[in-house]
Amino acid sequence: GSEMCIRDSKGPGEIYTVDSAMELFGKKLTNRKFSRGKAMFAATACVACHRFNYDGGGMGPDLTGAGSRYSVRDLLENIIEPSKVVSDIYEAERFETENGNVMVGRVVAEEDGMLRVMTNPFTPNQLRGLDPKDLVSRTTHDQSFMPPGLVNGLNGNELRDLVAYILSGGNAEDPMFSQKK
Repeated sequence: GSEMCIRDSKGPGEIYTVDSAMELFGKKLTNRKFSRGKAMFAATACVACHRFNYDGGGMGPDLTGAGSRYSVRDLLENIIEPSKVVSDIYEAERFETENGNVMVGRVVAEEDGMLRVMTNPFTPNQLRGLDPKDLVSRTTHDQSFMPPGLVNGLNGNELRDLVAYILSGGNAEDPMFSQKK
């Protein structure tokens, strides 16, 4: 169609580890491209689950104030190894029913005695019903809903721009984006 589509990352990507990604951040972030950081926030699906300056989904933590809370390393760790630290309020649960079905998700509502479970963060409005009477177990699931490696499609410049974009709080005037001649 004619609707604007987001330019996907150019890559080539790599399988980042926190340490390998940190090597891209040896010196201060300067001369970054705001528009590319913003495009990568969409291209890597951050915007599907995270609110950022009044945009985005409500599945994961709001990233608007991330720049004041996180160092570059903290941020990369949260992106690359999302299951390392999962806040209680974003935890999923694992449900097993009598007939052996297993479902992992988050209970988002309870209606008419049924649990409404969100099982896919990319389609948060598609809930599955679960009758608590059918459950044989209900335990905390220690994996983050956020898939690891979402930034593996990005090249180094794209990843630096993405991190600068998040740390800036979405402020195009941030010194990280001043283009030195």
